[in-house]
Amino acid sequence: MKLSLGIFQYEMQDEHPLDKIQRLEAHLSNSNNLDLVICPELFISGYGSHKKINEYSENHDGEFAKKISNLAKKFSTAIIYGYPEMDNNQLFNSAQLFSNDGLSMANHRKKLLPPTAEESKIFTPGKESSIFSIKGIKSAIVICYELEFPELIRELALQGVELIIAPTGQSSLWPAAALFNCRTRAFENGIFVAYANSTGDLNGINFMGESKIIGPDGLDLANANIGEKLIAAKIDTDQISLVRKKLPYLNDSKSLQ
Repeated sequence: MKLSLGIFQYEMQDEHPLDKIQRLEAHLSNSNNLDLVICPELFISGYGSHKKINEYSENHDGEFAKKISNLAKKFSTAIIYGYPEMDNNQLFNSAQLFSNDGLSMANHRKKLLPPTAEESKIFTPGKESSIFSIKGIKSAIVICYELEFPELIRELALQGVELIIAPTGQSSLWPAAALFNCRTRAFENGIFVAYANSTGDLNGINFMGESKIIGPDGLDLANANIGEKLIAAKIDTDQISLVRKKLPYLNDSKSLQ
C-alpha cells in the first residue's frame, strides 16, 4: 500500500487559530495531491500557555474542527491536527483526524502526560489507543511524549500498525527525542514514523523543528530541519517486509515475552 504523506511544520507564534488554519490552507494550496497532512501538537492553541489552551479549547466538533474539516474536503486531503479538547469539563491534549471527505476518523487523547509546561496538571490523560486505516495502511496516533516509550510503540507494532503518526511540541532543550528517538522507534519495529513538530519561539520555549518522515530502516525520507514549511514523501508498505526480512526485530521480540 502507498500513501503520499505531508507534515506542516508550523512556526509557533501568538496568533488566533483561524490565522493558523489560514496559513495551513496556503501551504496546502501549494502542495500536490497529498493523501494525508499532519500538523503539530496543540496546533490550535499553541503550547506552554494555560490561558491560551483554555481560551481555544473546544469540543471535537467545535468551530476550529469544522474549519479543518472543510479544508480536508476542499483539498481532498486527510488532516491530523493537535488541539485542546474540552469534554464533560475535562481538558485533553488531543489530535483529531479528518478524512479527505471531512469526516472525523479518529480523536486521540494523549495518554502519557509529562511534567513539561505542567501538562500533567492541566490535562486529563486519555485511556485508549487510536488505531485506524488510511489508504489501506494500518496507522496509529501518538502525541509527543508517548513516542518516547518503546513499550507503547512495540505494542502498536505487534498489533499490525505500519505507520506511527506523532504530532509533537518538542523544544530544543531535549533534542534527543527529535534527533534520535523517533528514528529508533521506526528502526526497532520496522515501521514508518511521521514526526510533526513545531518550529520557532513561543511562551519562552524554542521549538526545534526537525519534523521528519522516517522509513522502516530508520532513515529519513523527508526532513524539515527548521523554519515553517510543508514537507512530503511517498511511503510504500512493501518496504516494511523487505526490512523485516533482514532485521526481524519485531518477530524475534516475541520470544522475550
